[in-house]
Amino acid sequence: MVNDRTPPPQWSGVSRLPGLEGRIPSSSRSAVVLSTIGSLGDLYPVLSIARALEDRGTEVRLALTPEDCDIARRWGLLATPVGPSQADVCAALGMSRDEVAASVLQDPGPLISQALMPLLPDMARTIATLCDGATCVAGTSFALGAALAAEMTDLPFVPLILQPMMLMSAEDPAHGHAHRFALHDRTGPLAHLWNRAFIGAVHGVFRLRHGRQLSRVRRDLGLNRQRATPILDHDATMPVRLGLWSEHFAPKPKDAPEGLHLVGFPPAPEGDLPAEVVGWIAEGPPPLVVTLGSIAQRLGRENFWRQAIDMARQMGLRAVLLHGAAEVPQGLDILALPYAAHAPLFPMAAAVVHHGGIGSTAEAMRAGRPQLILPVGGDQPDNAMRVKRAGLAEVIPIAAFTGQRGAAELGSLLNRFDYAKAAALADTITEEDGAAIAARHLQDIALRA
Repeated sequence: MVNDRTPPPQWSGVSRLPGLEGRIPSSSRSAVVLSTIGSLGDLYPVLSIARALEDRGTEVRLALTPEDCDIARRWGLLATPVGPSQADVCAALGMSRDEVAASVLQDPGPLISQALMPLLPDMARTIATLCDGATCVAGTSFALGAALAAEMTDLPFVPLILQPMMLMSAEDPAHGHAHRFALHDRTGPLAHLWNRAFIGAVHGVFRLRHGRQLSRVRRDLGLNRQRATPILDHDATMPVRLGLWSEHFAPKPKDAPEGLHLVGFPPAPEGDLPAEVVGWIAEGPPPLVVTLGSIAQRLGRENFWRQAIDMARQMGLRAVLLHGAAEVPQGLDILALPYAAHAPLFPMAAAVVHHGGIGSTAEAMRAGRPQLILPVGGDQPDNAMRVKRAGLAEVIPIAAFTGQRGAAELGSLLNRFDYAKAAALADTITEEDGAAIAARHLQDIALRA
């Protein structure tokens, strides 16, 4: 699903921790513990940072879900499985994978309460066993066990913030249904005062929903009652916070959290396109590439993929469909693939149609291609509006998407698209290498320890 690189047959000094299936390298080098929970858009940046740390001579200890451990292995990285598998979560909740994905994108609160919180004590204890001899812990927003483990072992914790929405900025408020009451296009003290009140209300909702439950988890782990807002912040010592996006995508707002550094988008995963894919694309003009990411392929309207093909045909384009497990129509002008590496594919496209996930957004910007973004939920509406403001995309809510409307909106964008400007921005984003910069920050913490 990512690259073909196989893990080394043996790591020097690898040991098995008692009671754990995973393995971690043990050595005298400084070590950093990394953890994430989520889609491939959450996983790939963390794996990129892990690679960059290893390149700089720092030992990495990954704590991932069982499925993500398999992907890490294909990157040549070893990881310890933490928490249940996707199948276990679905079984426990009585929900299908698509229903779980829809819940996460529309309102993750119930899933956090029902699936994540009950498992947190065991997850935190497992991650804490990886902290022996480590110098810091870093994790993404839903990797709550990582922050708890850092507190348990008295290590600094570095939040890996994947998208601007999670900054909860009153100066630059996020877009989307959950932020519909924020004032997005107005400036001045009254607008900022309103937005601060709105953001304060959001924090209050998180505390009301999860505060008492998280405090019980913390008590079970021997920690004090939660003081910071659950999910949005942590009680661990945080020397820095790393925003894993380019300032050209979303500049650092004036009310950003203390210690925030925008490091740039981490590089995409390695991977080559199969020869037959390259050959099919070379047989005609650049195609339309359509993807809904790693979890939303079946969350569009019932006939989404047929409408996407209709859009391509109205525009006189062939279509490459990255459809995952969804069923899609067939045709001579259609190349249907469960998955293909975005980094080599997107630059070959006439345009990229996607859901606005942070990983797909970064790759489409890095490719310098026009975009039609069809947000499903979560951070996607906010990411989409930022790309639209840059003149790189048009946006249609996925529920309102039809082939006819998509062809009209994307056709209009193609007619006015500034390819030179997009290419210059793509070069800048590529040169930033957010993984290497993030690794330097983490290594600096390790060296100061």
